[in-house]
Amino acid sequence: MKGKLSKYLDIIIESINYLVITYALSNMAMMFQRNLFYILFFTSELWVTATFWKKLDYLTGNKVLSIILLAVCFGIQIALLYFVGRVVGEIVPFR
Repeated sequence: MKGKLSKYLDIIIESINYLVITYALSNMAMMFQRNLFYILFFTSELWVTATFWKKLDYLTGNKVLSIILLAVCFGIQIALLYFVGRVVGEIVPFR
């Protein structure tokens, strides 16, 4: 019982971590939309998604369930971007 609770807690923590990181990376990618840094943030977002899927696959032991959980988290991320919005600002140099 304790092992299952720990596994569920790991899945919840990994999902929240994924949502926070991808929300930040999406905002940065949109901020640098007309800059070459866009590629950096977009590929980082893809790398985080692949890492998250591998972790879910390891924790659940079921590829179908891990894909469903990834799709749910991706839907939540899209909802966050739509309802909460994106960070709007301008890039200010440190000089």
